[in-house]
Amino acid sequence: MTESSPKRSSIKRVAEFIASVGEGNKFKKMELFAAVEGVSQADRRMRDLREMGWEIDNYKVNPNISPDEYLIKKIGVRIDLGEPRPKSARKSITGPKRRRIFERDGHTCQVCGAPAGVPFPDDPSRVAILTIGHIVPKAWGGPDDDGNLRAECQRCGDESRNITKKPPTADEVLVRAQHVGSLKEKRRLFGWMQAGRRSLDDTEDIFNDWAKLPHAQRLEVMSKFAQQVITDMDAK
Repeated sequence: MTESSPKRSSIKRVAEFIASVGEGNKFKKMELFAAVEGVSQADRRMRDLREMGWEIDNYKVNPNISPDEYLIKKIGVRIDLGEPRPKSARKSITGPKRRRIFERDGHTCQVCGAPAGVPFPDDPSRVAILTIGHIVPKAWGGPDDDGNLRAECQRCGDESRNITKKPPTADEVLVRAQHVGSLKEKRRLFGWMQAGRRSLDDTEDIFNDWAKLPHAQRLEVMSKFAQQVITDMDAK
């Protein structure tokens, strides 16, 4: 009996597939999943490659490709062939640190406010799965310190990793906060800052509950509520 070869890491399998497609070519997300069968987070492993010199465009940065496609602009460090990772490559976040960040952030996405394991209001078929994200992206020199880490749901995490513009400065954020609008909005924003997370007001909470209703019931509630809105408008 021959000795079985050691199991290859998921990121190496992803790198091997993308390299086989070649620079200047496209592939679809389902092709990636099919090629690395058994790797549940193949798209995340692909994003990790970007920190090793791989340039892979999606539809958010390249309008010429469809939402389920990726374009390989540059193949970076061939870790699948044994090339060493660059020292600047992202280090893994340890289990204890992940738990510490999740507990600190109340197991809630710090971007959209979605609690872990709860269905998204606009997509009840999916639940929020939390991961650890960087406030200042690694590509801009953001560290792995606790102060630069936050809990993010998978949707917000995907969006933040695709942002290519430079992160805002403290002065820029302050100016925007000072000009946010009415005093009510300023107090609401300040409350979020104090809590360290965005909390839902009564209106948002009602909408989220409405969005969880079956489609027919949503239409029924909306129709009846519309009658009250029209009545209130006529009374003014």
